[in-house]
Amino acid sequence: MSIVLKYTVIAGDTLSGIASRIASAAGISYPKIETANPDIPASGLQVGQVITIPATASGTGFRYTIRSGDSYSKIASELNKCHGLSLSDLETANPSMDPNYIRVGQVLNIPSTVSIAPLPPVVPATYMGYWLWTYSSGDPLPGANIGTAFSGWANVDTALADSAAKLGQLAGKKFLSIGGGNSNGAFSTTVLTGLNTAITAGKLSGYDGVAYDVEVGDSGLAAAFSTSFATARNAGLEVLVTISHSAPYGISDRSELMTTFFADTNINYLSPQLYTTGKEAANDYATTGGVTWDLYKGAKPAIVPSLVSASYYHDTGDIGKDALTFFQQQGVTIEGYIQWSQV
Repeated sequence: MSIVLKYTVIAGDTLSGIASRIASAAGISYPKIETANPDIPASGLQVGQVITIPATASGTGFRYTIRSGDSYSKIASELNKCHGLSLSDLETANPSMDPNYIRVGQVLNIPSTVSIAPLPPVVPATYMGYWLWTYSSGDPLPGANIGTAFSGWANVDTALADSAAKLGQLAGKKFLSIGGGNSNGAFSTTVLTGLNTAITAGKLSGYDGVAYDVEVGDSGLAAAFSTSFATARNAGLEVLVTISHSAPYGISDRSELMTTFFADTNINYLSPQLYTTGKEAANDYATTGGVTWDLYKGAKPAIVPSLVSASYYHDTGDIGKDALTFFQQQGVTIEGYIQWSQV
């Protein structure tokens, strides 16, 4: 049984009442949690704060005490795994607790009701990495030599705060992800300047590298990215750049930007994402904005694509799950993978 949340008992609670209220909130979205707590901004959560979790349909919702590493998105993600939570589920997850006598301040294990099928086996490669979501629970990819804390934030201070609880869980070289696929992850000159300042000030102490998730942002950033990559390398950090399929979908001068990425010796790893939803049953080799896969030939960085599953790296019976063979057919050498699915 997977434990997804810790709940602090308050006055008047019973195990059956807790189960009912948590089940009534399962499926909640993090914007709705934020709306229910107008005086507590998402970027200002503090351990010990008590927030309101609204119900999704019927029910009253409940009050939840913030714990280390929590964020609205993480809480919502974990609640999504609690559909149909029952009294017996709570009793099983808390075997040392007397269900007829719970005390204010006690911390209960809240289990997931979702059965998660095991991921396919890891395929050996030179570089074996994984994305560890800051808003969910997950374990290191077995044998990984690159581990990246992914929050989806471009603002370095927010990314650092969201990733702090995951730093100690990363296996291999530890990377902090900056950027993402929506407005929170958009790059600009201001974002890159702030990142450079943080790097120079030593705020990324404990990390071995920076993963730039370049999907959306302003045009004309090639020089600013080059400066940021050099700043990271001069500080002793490695640089990983990941893009949506073959190029950033939300940056208008993507072709020119990718040309500079291919030639930049300060980028250690270039990781095209071979998925859109992250739930695909095979690699998606679509290209973005006219940037074709053959343009990756001769790139200075090591090409290490991000895949839904490590098992999609090399399967000789299915080209959809054989990134190694696909890229060989394009004249491109790839040297490993980074898994998106959580372990």
